[in-house]
This record gives sequence, structure tokens and C-alpha cells, in this order.
Amino acid sequence: MSKYKASIFNYLFNSINAIVMIVNGIIMVPLYFKFMPVSTYGAWLATGNVVGMLGLVESGLSGVITQKMSVALAKKDDRMFFQLAGANLYTALFMSMTLLVLGLSLAPFIADWINADENIKRSITTAYIVSLISAALSLITSLIGAFPQVWQETKTTGIITTVVNIIGVLSLITYLYLGFGVVSLALGYITRAILNLLGQGSWIFIKWRKLNLSKPTYDFDVVKALLKDCFYPFLSRISGVIMGNSQSFILAFFISPTLAAVYDITSKIAFVACNFVSMANGSFFALFSLTYASKNKQEINNLTQKVSLFFLTVLFSALVYSVVFSKSIIYFWVGLDKYGGDLLLASIVISLLITQLKQYFINLLYAGGLINKSAKLDVISMIFYVLLLLVIVKQTQIYAVPIATFISGILFIRLYLSLLKKHLDVDINVILKICYKLFLITAPFVLLHYVVKIDFFQIEVMSIYLALFTLTYVTVLLITNRQFLKQLIIRVKKHNSN
Repeated sequence: MSKYKASIFNYLFNSINAIVMIVNGIIMVPLYFKFMPVSTYGAWLATGNVVGMLGLVESGLSGVITQKMSVALAKKDDRMFFQLAGANLYTALFMSMTLLVLGLSLAPFIADWINADENIKRSITTAYIVSLISAALSLITSLIGAFPQVWQETKTTGIITTVVNIIGVLSLITYLYLGFGVVSLALGYITRAILNLLGQGSWIFIKWRKLNLSKPTYDFDVVKALLKDCFYPFLSRISGVIMGNSQSFILAFFISPTLAAVYDITSKIAFVACNFVSMANGSFFALFSLTYASKNKQEINNLTQKVSLFFLTVLFSALVYSVVFSKSIIYFWVGLDKYGGDLLLASIVISLLITQLKQYFINLLYAGGLINKSAKLDVISMIFYVLLLLVIVKQTQIYAVPIATFISGILFIRLYLSLLKKHLDVDINVILKICYKLFLITAPFVLLHYVVKIDFFQIEVMSIYLALFTLTYVTVLLITNRQFLKQLIIRVKKHNSN
């Protein structure tokens, strides 16, 4: 499989799996309430947050190991590759056991900590333990998933993950109807975790034998160096968790829980859209690592231009649609009394644009091996963001979060671009030109939307407008990217002829 094709498959299946997870986490919520009260479901969500925090034990190892194995593979350093493979397997087992031990030590207290009702404490504790085991299994799957990434063999594992996720949703529904209550949610997770580990583990084992590779070797020094390299990525992950989860808490604490909820609802469509876009970061990570390891400046910039054009086009498009259609979707979903207004939505979308650009540049730095430098900047960025947010929240109220995000993002994006240019020979002007071009393309659509007053609160009107908007927007994108499309068509024809 070609490097580009592998990354596209990776992105495609990641997007499909995200849709399945949205079905599981959002669309199925009304079904949950048929089998459990809201308070029980809330208690389950609280235990899930604890398990999620424990997942930080992974320390960013998957990104580090993928980058290092990609470099070893590019350099044809078999000895180092097998040592890294062994280190990956041993640390996967060690970290999953660490997660289990830490999590089980909290199990006797978890129900009391989340103020669960007396009659559900036992079932909540059981659900917590089951979800903890599934998290440990998922951690192993995540780490061994580095192998298909560096081999650029993502199609089969993508199919396995998609099928397993669908089975997980169906099994969850089955457990609910069998009367397992809140434990059904945890049983759905562990079903998915077991099948994923068995499916992907079996495929990796078969592929390893097919390639006639030697057994992974164990070298304590390599393991120690690998864990040492995870220190700053670990701090970076913590900073990411804080930046991603502090907004609602700070708004609720300093202003009111109601405004925190309004902010969350107003931003929901844009956040979901950006979640799909951000999958490109992980999907193309191994491809960037392999290319940067080659030290071929022309190849590096050729790849950067192509992937950046794809990523940024999808990003700008997702945010344009969020600006145009969020209000009407929120109207049909929960009502406009929970909508924060057009100005708040616009500020959120701009801050998300900056956040996504920042994450994209961070991913490029990670892929190029500048993990510690990038991680240090992440931590400093988080500290600056939180301090700025605390300083301005009283004055700017609900707008504090997008303002702090925008200012901190702009400041640090300049530093990330400087590192890309200095250490990885990336032509950052190409990226900036793509951003400028997409801004000129998308801005008129947003302005036209606000100038033309249309009643979106009728399904028929909204559907017609969506179709016309999409037709016009896609046509403009195709016309303004003709050269890229020609190159893509030539590449496809060449691939089919071979």
C-alpha cells in the first residue's frame, strides 16, 4: 500500500469510528434513560472521567514509539526496530497493569466520591471496575497499534476497528435489554476492548510472520530511554487535558453554571466538526515521521503542501458550516434560549481555528522528532492560557475562553512555525499561503450568510439552503484548486495502470 493511500484509509476509518462513537455517546442517550434515571447516568459519566484521567498513565508513549520506529524503519536499522518493538510490548503490559492497580485502589471509594445514591453504589462500582479493565486492554491495543502505522498498513486494522465498534454498540443495546442496567455501558466498552485487542493483535502477529521478521528483543536501556522520552509528552498531555476541560469549570465557578452550559451548547457543533478534522493529525502522523526521517527537503515540503492543503481545506470548510448552520441546528435540538448568540459563536469558531492550527503544527513537530521542544512549549502555553483566562474572566464574562484561546494560540503558533522552519526545513510560507487563500474563499460565504436574512427555522427552507450553499461552496473549491485536482487524477490513473 502506498504511503498516501495508507494515511487516507487511516483518516477514513477514524472518521467512520468517530461517527459510531457519536451514535454511542449522544444519539443513544435517550435510550439509556429508558433503563436508568438521569442521576445514575450522571454517576456513570463521573466514573468515566476518573478512568479517563487514569488513562494519562499512557504518557504519550504511542506517539513517541510510532515516531521512533518510523525513523528506525526509514534508516533500515533492524536492530533498533526490534529493540523498540520489544520496548513497546513490555511497556504496554507494564502501563496497563499500572492503570489497573491505580484504578482498583480507588474502587472502594469511587461511589462515595461521586455522591452516588445508596441503591446504585454497588452497580456503579461494578461498572467502574469493568470499564477500568476495558481501559487497560484498550491501552495495550493503542500501543501495539504503532506497528500497522509504521508499516503503513491501515486498511485492515481500520476495518477491524469499525466492525468491532459497531458490534460494541449492538452489544450495549443487548446488555440493556437483558437487564444489566448501568453496568451495560461498561460491558459494551469491555466487549469492544476485547474484540479490538484480539482482532488487531492477531493481524499484527500474522503480518509479523508474513514479513518473516525476527522476534522483538528486550533491552532495558532502550525501555528506560523510551520512558524518559515520554516525560515531556506526559506533561503535554496533562496540559492538553487542562486546556480541554477547564473552560466549563472556570465559567461555572466565576460566572454561573447556566452560562457554562450555554457556552457548551453554542460551541457543540463546531467542536464536533473539529473532532473529525483533527483526526488527520493522527492519521498522517506515521507518514510525516517516515518522510522527515528521510531528510529529503523536497519530499518533506511536497508532503507538507499536499497534506496541509487537504487538512486546512477540511478545517476551514467545517468551521464555515459551523458558523452558518449552528444556530438552526441548536434551534431544533434544544431551543434558542440556550444559544449564546452569533457574536459568541463567531468568537468560538475563530478560537477553534487557531487551536486546530496549533495542534497541526504540534503534530508536525512530534513527527519530526522535536517531541521535547514541542511538549515544553505546550506546557508553557497551557500555563499562559489558564493565567490569562483567570485574569480576564470577570471583565469579559463568557467571551473569556475564546479570547484567551485566541491570544495564547497566536503567540505560540509563531514559535511552532519557527521550529518547523529551523529544525525540519519546512517551508512555512506554503502553509501560510494556503491559509490566506482559504480565508479569501470562505470569508465571502460567511458574510453573505449574515447579509441574506433567511428563516432557517423551517426544515424545508434549511434543507434547500444547505443544498444550494453546498453546491456553490464545493464548486468554488473545485475551481480554485484545479491544479491540485489534476495532480490527484494523474496520480490515481498512474496507480490504476500499475
